[in-house]
Amino acid sequence: MTRSRRWVVAGLMLMVACAAPRDVGAQRLNPMIALLEAGETVFGPIWGDKSPNGAVAVSRNNELDYIFYDMEHAPFDIPEMRTFMQFLLDPGRILRRGQPGWERTVLVRIPAYGRELNQWMIKNILDQGAHGIITPHIETAEQALHVVRSMRYPQRVGATDMEPAGQRGSGAGNATRFWGVGGGDYLAKADLWPLDPDGELLVMIQIENQLGVANVEEIARVPGVSMLMAAPSDLGMAYGGDGEAAERAIQRILAVSKAAGIPCAITASVRDVERRVQEGFRVIIASGEAVTIGRRAAGR
Repeated sequence: MTRSRRWVVAGLMLMVACAAPRDVGAQRLNPMIALLEAGETVFGPIWGDKSPNGAVAVSRNNELDYIFYDMEHAPFDIPEMRTFMQFLLDPGRILRRGQPGWERTVLVRIPAYGRELNQWMIKNILDQGAHGIITPHIETAEQALHVVRSMRYPQRVGATDMEPAGQRGSGAGNATRFWGVGGGDYLAKADLWPLDPDGELLVMIQIENQLGVANVEEIARVPGVSMLMAAPSDLGMAYGGDGEAAERAIQRILAVSKAAGIPCAITASVRDVERRVQEGFRVIIASGEAVTIGRRAAGR
């Protein structure tokens, strides 16, 4: 073989090695969890443009770690969500990364309040491939436990985390496609972090009124809760427009999260994002310039 041909072969082998999928089992399919495990503060918007172009735009925004896909105050439209998630997939970026799935975690907020004890929305959204659920107006530990059980599959005999017992039914064909794994791998990975250290699902529990604040310690102790969210707008309304009382509630939720060892989320703007990062909020819901400012404050 001539020297020039050897260089060509070596170059082709390097290209194949770079493009070949790495061991998926050794990598996080949910990139937000990987960042949280590394101690990072993560940033993502309540994404309004659910068109294919909007999905492509957010997939290419390297400042964003996750997408807050809202169905509470927007139509509960599963086909629209599936189209959006399809256009998040970028074949070129997947090839360069050597790993299936999205580079942005997709968390979907359901319309049902905690007291509605809803399950079918959670099941349907997870079966389509979402990385997690955001649940509005959780007020009690019982409501949080119901959400956790709705998101978990029944565990296999011998599992160390049998409880809380899962109630999710089998049938996540579309999720396996988006995650890029087989059915068995999906069943193994589709569990709640950090209850299952290898789990790839997240649940964000929103605390939005006085009853939720009163019960926040018990809510945070529910096994399977991934993070709490202090919701400034609704807390402001719940406390009758008393901004100081609402802020005390926000700080209590944050303190409880820290004590429980789970991240706390909050919405932020350019005016307060730096302060929220410095206070210790690990999940920032923001967009535009607020993300840039927040990432700089977080050392990212």
